[in-house]
Amino acid sequence: MTSINDNETIIFPDEEELNEENIFVLPYSKINDNETIIFPDEEELNEENIFVLPYSKKNYAIKVQLVKLNGKPFIRIIAQEEKKIVNFNYMVEMNEDDFNSQDNILLRPYRDIQGIYLFILGSFEDGMISIADINQKIYFNLVIEGEIRGYKNLFTFEIKLKMHECNKDDVQEMICNKTNELENENKNFESKLNVIEKENNNIKIQVDELNEKEKKYELKLIELEEIIRNLTLQNKQIIKNEEENKYIINRLLQIPGRENKNISLKLKYRMTEDGDSLQMFHSKCDNIPNNLVLIKSSSGARFGGYTDEPWTSGNNDVVDNNCFCFSLSNRKLYNVIQDKAALHNHSNHGPSFNNIFYIGADSLSYGNCTNCVQSNEYFSGINNNFEINGGNSEFTILELEFYQSKFEFVVTEKPPRSLKSNVNIEVVIYTSFLQSIDENFTGTTSPSASSIRNFPLKGCIAFRNVATSKRGFI
Repeated sequence: MTSINDNETIIFPDEEELNEENIFVLPYSKINDNETIIFPDEEELNEENIFVLPYSKKNYAIKVQLVKLNGKPFIRIIAQEEKKIVNFNYMVEMNEDDFNSQDNILLRPYRDIQGIYLFILGSFEDGMISIADINQKIYFNLVIEGEIRGYKNLFTFEIKLKMHECNKDDVQEMICNKTNELENENKNFESKLNVIEKENNNIKIQVDELNEKEKKYELKLIELEEIIRNLTLQNKQIIKNEEENKYIINRLLQIPGRENKNISLKLKYRMTEDGDSLQMFHSKCDNIPNNLVLIKSSSGARFGGYTDEPWTSGNNDVVDNNCFCFSLSNRKLYNVIQDKAALHNHSNHGPSFNNIFYIGADSLSYGNCTNCVQSNEYFSGINNNFEINGGNSEFTILELEFYQSKFEFVVTEKPPRSLKSNVNIEVVIYTSFLQSIDENFTGTTSPSASSIRNFPLKGCIAFRNVATSKRGFI
């Protein structure tokens, strides 16, 4: 037994009961007197959504997270400039009490943190939230504007984020995200490049096909141009067929002294090619004897005339007993009345056959027929006024062709002694000598070879070796 003084008190220990015990191991490091031991929070990320909002020509990525810190639900909002690696961001963490303490009318319908979280997500999706202000490295303010039924004015709820320095893990995460983003962009670029290459190959194939089609079209165009050229040529040609050509040739062979001759026509002037200038016509066609003119008029008539005499630029009438006019459209001949001056030369006219038709009045494309029927003293066979042009007096010339006629005849005789006996010789006397020959053989249809030899020609007689097709001169 121990004695107790009057001022002492006896203390009995509390009754204690240990229900459960857990033991954890933490790393130890030396701690200075002024340092504090910080135990990390236990965090659980339940949900995360990322949105992008523009502000001052920049875009900011906004993360909205629903997390549990030490078992208690929070809403965490993190803001950072999009696609940029920095060592800081803006962040706020708010629990249900933080939101309720603001007593904002927009939040009243929501009873827990999950409802508030869904309200914030809906504000992003409906475009009700925006960036109100940013102060670099200090704060970042978001504002939600919403309507309340029964109120006219909008209500706002402001969420303030503060600058938060990123730790190494955050920076590493940003670097990884940026790397992944660049890799995705590279893959997208490669994919687009492959698409472009395929499209380019398709384009090349299409270009080759188009080039092939173009070649075919060019060949077709050449064919069409040739057809058009032939049709145009046919349209330009005044003599349409061989029958009409023989019609003119047969009339030329009726000229005294020209019987049984070979006749060729050489084109000297075509109006659609050489122009309708009278000066040009006279420069090319004057002083050409034995000439034939063909005309196609605007009335559709086709006609012409022939003369042994050359046209000139003088102002005079000329007699030619061999000249004649004709209508190809009507197949009709108009022979000259003998010893009549049926031709007229003038620098302002082309070929002019008196009292039947003349060409030119300052232009080769103008034509006119003379109104003279029974009183025509130059040409026979005219029954109606202007009948050579289908009854029309004045007309426009659509085409005019001027030919030089060449006459030649062939005589076969025995070869001279200097040639082999089995070689035939064709003696050909050309147009330039016909006039002299006609004067000496008037009325003779086929002069003998001896007569030709004895005739003093103003030139030479050409011969052709029939067997070898070689030409020579006697």
